[in-house]
Amino acid sequence: MKITKMTKKHLPEVIEVLADAFHAWRIQRRGKDVEKRYRLPEYIIPYMELDPNGSLVAIDKRKVVGAIFAHVWGKFGWIGTFGVHPDYQNKGVGKELMIGAIKYLDVEKNVTKLSLETMTSSATNIGLYSKLGFKPAFQTMFLTKEINFTAEKQKKLNELLEEGSIEIEYFSNESQREDALTRCSWLSNKIENGLDYSSKIVITEKYHQGETILLKKDGFIIAFANCRLITNKRGDTDNPTLMVKIIVIDKDEKNKQVLDTLLLCCEDFGQKNGKKDFRMSINSSYWLVFEYLLKYGFHIRSSLLRMIKYSEDIKSYDHHHEWIVNCSSLTM
Repeated sequence: MKITKMTKKHLPEVIEVLADAFHAWRIQRRGKDVEKRYRLPEYIIPYMELDPNGSLVAIDKRKVVGAIFAHVWGKFGWIGTFGVHPDYQNKGVGKELMIGAIKYLDVEKNVTKLSLETMTSSATNIGLYSKLGFKPAFQTMFLTKEINFTAEKQKKLNELLEEGSIEIEYFSNESQREDALTRCSWLSNKIENGLDYSSKIVITEKYHQGETILLKKDGFIIAFANCRLITNKRGDTDNPTLMVKIIVIDKDEKNKQVLDTLLLCCEDFGQKNGKKDFRMSINSSYWLVFEYLLKYGFHIRSSLLRMIKYSEDIKSYDHHHEWIVNCSSLTM
């Protein structure tokens, strides 16, 4: 068995392995057989192109038996999606893939922080990641609410825009894209030193995955939301979900009305594109915002455990008492 760089020729087998791995987990979780779900190659390819040396496969007798994706956002590293064929689980394949991904992020990219998310019920996964130096940190909550952008909400949005002297711009219509990316990178870095989400904005635009909504004040971007419209699963032709992958608001903007404005912009965008469900995630370390979103109308759909490597003090990532908005769902 060997670990090697993933190429496009591996894609059919990678998709099959990931489907088998998560299918087995879903059966175990639900206690009954469920439909197997396959990822679309056109959704995986952008991540391979963005971090080609971080996309790895495990090969046994010329057959793909596991796959892992490692990503970089500035100086922040992220591992996911990750799967091993059920026949090869608990045989060291997953550990070797993880070691390869960590080596890429640590040695080649020299990240200052490394994170992943795993099922809270998976003792095997939590044990593996803990042995590799990851520490359990916080729960990531996946939130959902119905999209219903009414005339009353449109009126409220107009009022918020006028009161805050805020303008809405879509990145696809932005004439100064490089400047916009630099500003979004700067806003990300203000929240966590070294964090840079600009590559996610580029992927979304390049591969027509959705849109990045920008809020501007006095010509400067003060907040942005990265919205995904497409599905990443085969067969989901009528995808009803707007998935907001990232929300960032300037750390110096203490007014909750900026978040209200951005949420209404996202809901309006989703409804205009025929979506019925609004989904996003937030780490519970951002407690004030998490609590605010529940009052806003979101409810918890599921949760995962966030684990962190290279952090001597997990408390340094606890923004419990701060009004900081950094909502992100970084898995594929």
